Amino acid sequence: MAAMLALAGPAAATAQASGLDAFGQALKSWAKEQRIVRGFVVVRRGGKIVYRAALGGADADAPVHLASLSKAITAACIATLIRDGKLAFDTPVATALKKFIAAHQRLRDPHLGQVTVAQLLTHRAGFANGDDDDPTSGRNLDRYLRTHTSREPPKPSLLAATLRAKLMHPPGEAYAYGNAAYFVLGAIVEEASGQNYLAYCRDAVLRPLGVSGDLEPTWRVSSAMGGWRMRAADFLTLLDLFAANDARLGATPKAWMLDPAGKAVPFDAAAWYGLGTLVRKADAGAGVDVWHWGSWDYRPDKGERGTVRTSFVNYAMRLADGTAWFMHAEPRVEEGAPRAALARALHDAYRAVMRRE
Repeated sequence: MAAMLALAGPAAATAQASGLDAFGQALKSWAKEQRIVRGFVVVRRGGKIVYRAALGGADADAPVHLASLSKAITAACIATLIRDGKLAFDTPVATALKKFIAAHQRLRDPHLGQVTVAQLLTHRAGFANGDDDDPTSGRNLDRYLRTHTSREPPKPSLLAATLRAKLMHPPGEAYAYGNAAYFVLGAIVEEASGQNYLAYCRDAVLRPLGVSGDLEPTWRVSSAMGGWRMRAADFLTLLDLFAANDARLGATPKAWMLDPAGKAVPFDAAAWYGLGTLVRKADAGAGVDVWHWGSWDYRPDKGERGTVRTSFVNYAMRLADGTAWFMHAEPRVEEGAPRAALARALHDAYRAVMRRE
């Protein structure tokens, strides 16, 4: 790989003096091991961007498809509706989507109607996980894209197909990460707010933060579960909403997010899944760290209209002290050891910076 870090001149000297260049070196070393073609890392501290590094010609200031990082936006929208008294964490799907269900087929699995907003947020609705079995992004999406384009927001038929799924677990019983729950939450945002999903998210969450975003032009169908497109700098600003001492989402949603009860995840004993992000108490001092991975790898079938080959991975992390970073890389890197290696390297870079201060 001949890609070089895109950082030069006075900015490079400042980054090296402060130790921030450790973030770029971490990305460069990891990218070489994982055969990354292009990517970037952006670091935010003290409410402003303090470092950018890119390789393979990537533009660290350009909007990128967020994939599952979009779940944080959807969850923030749900939080504002709860804050404003239009929803509650214990509102069941049968109530939250009463109008939609009445206009379409009744739920195939009656237990789905009992699933609460809280269970959807924490991936405990009972849906199957995995790309093939997830009732929104698995086979249902493949079938949907034979007659619809990925470039348009989802038609009601995709939600109806999701709501016809049979649950794999009783609601609340087990954590099973997937896309269906957040796809359903997007529909709940629309029914509770009376606006379309994109418009409400912009009005209630993005504009008050002074940031912008849109649905990825080639993957608008992913909407609430993974369809957002945004600049890294703007997404890192959004992550401030999930700080323990930030009150903008409301006292009730924030208290719920900070309480680990019933939100545990099987892969990290110290973490839990809150409002569209993983959460963990900070190693030192008060507050919490929040983070999420997002990736999409899709090879369209011959019959699909306008769907493009897509492969990338994102990683965003915000520490309790306000330091945050966003990494984008192409192509997608698998879960497990490859991603864990990058997470460790970026944390090591952070610690190197702190030692210089």
